[in-house]
Amino acid sequence: MADLTLKTMISGYMKSARTGASFGWQGGEPLLAGIDFFERVVAYQQSYGRSAQLVGNNLQTNGLLLDDGWAKFFRRYNFFIGVSLDGPEEYHDHYRYSVNRDSGFQQTMNGIRTLRNHRVEFSILTVVNDVTAKKPLELYDFFTRNGFDRLQFIPCVEMNMESRELQDYSVRVEDYRDFLCTLFDVWYNQGRPVASIRLFENILAVYMGMEPEICAFKNRCGSYVVVEYNGDVYPCDFFVEKPWVLGNLLSTSLHDLMKKRKRREFNSRKMEQSSGCKTCEWNFICHFGCQHYRTAAGENYLCAAYREFFRYTARRFAALSEKLGK
Repeated sequence: MADLTLKTMISGYMKSARTGASFGWQGGEPLLAGIDFFERVVAYQQSYGRSAQLVGNNLQTNGLLLDDGWAKFFRRYNFFIGVSLDGPEEYHDHYRYSVNRDSGFQQTMNGIRTLRNHRVEFSILTVVNDVTAKKPLELYDFFTRNGFDRLQFIPCVEMNMESRELQDYSVRVEDYRDFLCTLFDVWYNQGRPVASIRLFENILAVYMGMEPEICAFKNRCGSYVVVEYNGDVYPCDFFVEKPWVLGNLLSTSLHDLMKKRKRREFNSRKMEQSSGCKTCEWNFICHFGCQHYRTAAGENYLCAAYREFFRYTARRFAALSEKLGK
């Protein structure tokens, strides 16, 4: 991202944000931008921020480039780091390897140790693919044994753009259902969870009458926008596609781009292009689900897995909700 684009993005957002501004840095691998890039990020945030305005930065990395210099920077400016780690070495390295097929697992673990040494807050992001979906107990045991207690599990669902068939590495519906149910069993721990799992805590929030934090379970999309390296703006990182470009912040202010009719259309599609959801007893949790997982027929690919999971866990979520509400 050119410096002019970076400056324009940050100044525009800081002006339009109210008491707080939240930036998420993703790639590719964002650390490839170099520490100088992120030093400019912080400088621009400080320069364009209003008095007492809070700023949050979170960054998603594979951890391979983490060293003392990065960790000191993150600690100084209170960045929250997400580290991509798909479990023990054999599962992590199944898809995450170098061009020479070298293992990246130990490098990632070394990066995590560096974050810990400098007291940088971090969470673990795990992709639930055709391999990891069959290993929920092993994953959870590995994470808890290593003291990783902030966990996020993302289902991998990718289609071949030409054949529209599911890619081999994607998770199957029945495997994802079993993964969630088994993971919940061990996480629940007789009503005393010891780890934070983002999906489960969002469902618990719904049971407690609170709005979920993840956009997939909100009434509408639109809790953020994506800014590409060249300044193009999109309504969602799953839909960085030409039909959904809102414009470019170098020619239109970010404030005006956020109000574009196309963005409103995208946000409302969450409820308009679903079938069978309005009568579903579990729609109060997922609110039609994420648009990314919809098939050509308009149905959510993961719907059957979620329905079974919601039914399987309802009593225990309600019990946790009652316990925490006292």
